[in-house]
Amino acid sequence: MALKPAGGKYEGVWINELKNGDISYYINYRDERGKPVKLQVGKKTKISDFTLKDAYAKLIEIKYKLHHDEEPVIKGTRVTKVKLDDLWNEFFKYAKANKKSWTIDEFNYNKHVRPAFGNRNVKSLTSLDFEKFKQDLVEKGLEPQTVKHQLTLVRTIINYAIKHDLLKNFTNPISNGKVKMPEIDNKRQAYLTRDQAKEILEILKSIHILTYHLTVLLLFTGARFSEITGASSKKNKTGKETPLKWSDVNFNNNTIFFKKTKNGNERHIAMNHILFQTIQYLYENKVNDNVITNSAGGIILRMPDYFMTAVEVLIPDNKIRSSKYKITAHSLRHTHASWLAEAGLDILQIKEQLGHKNIEMTMRYAHLIPNIRHDITKKIFI
Repeated sequence: MALKPAGGKYEGVWINELKNGDISYYINYRDERGKPVKLQVGKKTKISDFTLKDAYAKLIEIKYKLHHDEEPVIKGTRVTKVKLDDLWNEFFKYAKANKKSWTIDEFNYNKHVRPAFGNRNVKSLTSLDFEKFKQDLVEKGLEPQTVKHQLTLVRTIINYAIKHDLLKNFTNPISNGKVKMPEIDNKRQAYLTRDQAKEILEILKSIHILTYHLTVLLLFTGARFSEITGASSKKNKTGKETPLKWSDVNFNNNTIFFKKTKNGNERHIAMNHILFQTIQYLYENKVNDNVITNSAGGIILRMPDYFMTAVEVLIPDNKIRSSKYKITAHSLRHTHASWLAEAGLDILQIKEQLGHKNIEMTMRYAHLIPNIRHDITKKIFI
């Protein structure tokens, strides 16, 4: 194909004169991502009087509509601009049918992703857009793990679209390594004292009874939020979520059984009197097989805001602390383990209580265990 530029006032139009006397007209322009495009827009034949002027007019139309984020029409077909909302709608159908955590995806998309990218043409999105998105979320005070969830959700939506040919000739800008995921530091240092925990529970008991009972469950079992509520994308080997069930509660010996999951070992947890009172209340008001649910009987997707309200009443600067020293819902698990260490429980028993799969995770509490090594050494005699 021997193309030659039209030149002159028709800059951007190219001509291909065919042996049979027909003339094909092409135009050059840059798409939404700045990539050059060469496109045939018409042909002059014995039955068509398409002209150089028509080709140039089509070029001007396309440039104008791309500049104003409209959809140009070429030869009766649209140059389709696929919005992220379009891909989300398709992915959401899949998520509802295949993911227990689809409600979390829906919340995150509507809360964070849609306002930023929902109406954007996906093929115009670059890694720099997502880097700025990440920075904006961090500046708003979102935790690194929450920021990572948003980026992972968008990456998954786009990958789904590429896999099912909803997007063609497109490389996922979050999958090319140019967008660095936030570093997650799970080694939190903050935990509640007994007096602080007591005051927070008293506040919650007076303002929101459901959050009070959920806090008691987390604080006095040391369980993960997902192990109590089932609100997580983490799955055990059967592929099903495992919220705490009434069949896991043993009223004969006052223990709670937590099943083995992908990230945790199975274990039995003894109930103290505060936890037992919560279990009794929830049992007397149960609506289904799950130990704790929201008011509609469904899964509690995240810690209610009442918890952070109570924390900030007691610890006013908590909101501005770095994530490492900030009290969050996960701090209840950390608090439980820290109290066990301070009480003198050895590291292996703490590992068993928390369901850690390896001792490295538990070693963060070792410094809290009272050191009686020297006292024992002095008592050795013959």
